[in-house]
Amino acid sequence: MDLRQLRSFVAVAQELSFRLAARRLGMSQPPLSRQIKALEESVGVRLLERERNRRVALTDAGHTFLLDAKRTLAAAEATLRHAREAANGACGRLNVADLAALSTRVVPPLLQAFRTRHPQVEVFMVELQRTEQVAALREGRVHVAIYPDLNTPKDRQFQSQVLFACPMVAALPPDHPHAGGKYGNNDLDIHSLTRDTILIPSPEHSPGYGERLEHTCAAADFTPAATHPVEGVPNLLGMVTAGYGVALLPEVLVRGQVPAGQMRRLRAPVPPFRLNLLWLRQSTSQVLHDFLVVARKVADHTSAVSS
Repeated sequence: MDLRQLRSFVAVAQELSFRLAARRLGMSQPPLSRQIKALEESVGVRLLERERNRRVALTDAGHTFLLDAKRTLAAAEATLRHAREAANGACGRLNVADLAALSTRVVPPLLQAFRTRHPQVEVFMVELQRTEQVAALREGRVHVAIYPDLNTPKDRQFQSQVLFACPMVAALPPDHPHAGGKYGNNDLDIHSLTRDTILIPSPEHSPGYGERLEHTCAAADFTPAATHPVEGVPNLLGMVTAGYGVALLPEVLVRGQVPAGQMRRLRAPVPPFRLNLLWLRQSTSQVLHDFLVVARKVADHTSAVSS
């Protein structure tokens, strides 16, 4: 039994005539009769009664079979339609690997813009660290990852684009010699913090921070006098305000969490903090392509607003 046989049966059952059904289907009567015969043999019961005046009548089994045949054909057509829509990016599923602590202020505008343009696509977020993101991409468990750019070499099988960038800043105690003044003026030289204790998020809560700090210090040839781990960024900033040390963090994590006078941007050669989108170069997903198009527009808008 196949879909062609079901379509032929439904046409005959609705027209109650092999001649009219054949015309409706654009075929001759002999192959139509063969399809109905093959269908009845497959089902094992007679579905149609051929009357002497060439009219056709449904048997009791035929009436029941007609209802189910219509449902089956409708479901098959819906399946094909959904597949075509997914291929065109009109619907489907997008799996995104996220770094929640870093991207909670960056991702919502992107998701909102994507949902506005592609409301039928389901988006699923999963929180993974950098090494886990790479494994998930290779295994096909996620389509795209929100990935901190540390200027480390990437496998050629991956492709990336910038999603978000912001300066690195020093969060300072209120009585720190370099605190005060209007934020945005007189960026700070990181070497002026040589004698300060650097408060850092604990590895358990922010396992990627140590790598980012090493990257920042190496770029500026800076060595902290001491470091002290603190559980969670809110606790860390609270200890900064209490005078236990300073913190070196992406501006997106600090702005609005401490007074402006306690935040100073770090001047070059400290590199800015960047979040990239990372995906498999060989991916042919239309949903992923549409997501990347929206992400470029959102990134361009964010850059224009912050500049």
